[in-house]
Amino acid sequence: MMSPRRFLPLTSVSLIALILMTVSSAWADVRTITATGEYRMGDNDTRSDAKRLALMDAKRLALEQAGTYLESVSEVKNLQVTRDEIRTYAAGIVEVKEQATSSKMEGETTVVRVGVTVQIDTAVVARQIDALRKNEHAQEELRHVREEADRLRQEVETKTKELAALKSKTGAAPLLKEREQAFAKLDAHDLVVQAWRVPVGQRVEFGEGGAPPPQDRASMKAMLQRALVLDPVNARAHLTLGYLLQEEGNFKGAAREFRETLRLNPDLARAHAGLGRALLADGRRDDAAREFRMFLKTVKPTPENQRLIEKVQHKLQELEGPPNRPPLPRRPRDFER
Repeated sequence: MMSPRRFLPLTSVSLIALILMTVSSAWADVRTITATGEYRMGDNDTRSDAKRLALMDAKRLALEQAGTYLESVSEVKNLQVTRDEIRTYAAGIVEVKEQATSSKMEGETTVVRVGVTVQIDTAVVARQIDALRKNEHAQEELRHVREEADRLRQEVETKTKELAALKSKTGAAPLLKEREQAFAKLDAHDLVVQAWRVPVGQRVEFGEGGAPPPQDRASMKAMLQRALVLDPVNARAHLTLGYLLQEEGNFKGAAREFRETLRLNPDLARAHAGLGRALLADGRRDDAAREFRMFLKTVKPTPENQRLIEKVQHKLQELEGPPNRPPLPRRPRDFER
């Protein structure tokens, strides 16, 4: 057995970041960021575990570097976004691509390294950030997903430390299972973030009546379905899938996803608004009005929610108006008019 000194915590010297930045000579407005994560294996780690741990940290480092770089881009500066906004948007506008994986022995310890790259086209990224700033729902979703991903990374690190502290493999099985579950949830959150990546030119109010193009909807839907295979209780994946089904005209399917969202997380008030729109489009006016009232009762009056609050209030007034009014249109997109 290796000496306990070889079991090094994930947050200390067991992870080394080598950040290199180069500017492409072919495209002056494209910046390539390369980050490398390193993990030193312990007795209870497999090579697959070690690779995932190194990759997790490499992604974190790449996104941190991307955020730092974006703060210096003049096009982004002109948008007057805060550092916290940039950190939130970074995962939703840049794609981290895995590169080479290598391993070597250092004494009795196997060291695994994983490299990743991020390419940033400054003009494109500035337009994407501008689109996200106008998409209040995307802002809220990316912020919450980022916070949950941070929590899950911390959970993985904690389990890794506990595994490293074990003197033998006895007792490792429960910790390994818990770490694997946290990994699966983290992978699911990455897919939800990817699904929210805003294509340039997309209508900016998806989730409140807007819609990405059909080809983007198909890609987003596939990502969300993969996320739910990894983590069936991911409420935000169910919520976003509900919006996609609604845009396809599958109102019953959308209602099912919104109800599942609320079952898993009753605090996601926007699911009440989405469910109300789906029910209204399906001709169920009274049920829709009930969901709109629930939304107004439970939603937090944040700046991100204010516009949707006003629209729900207006729609509810229409539903509760004089009984001889003409029937409302069925399409959920009319909710925004």
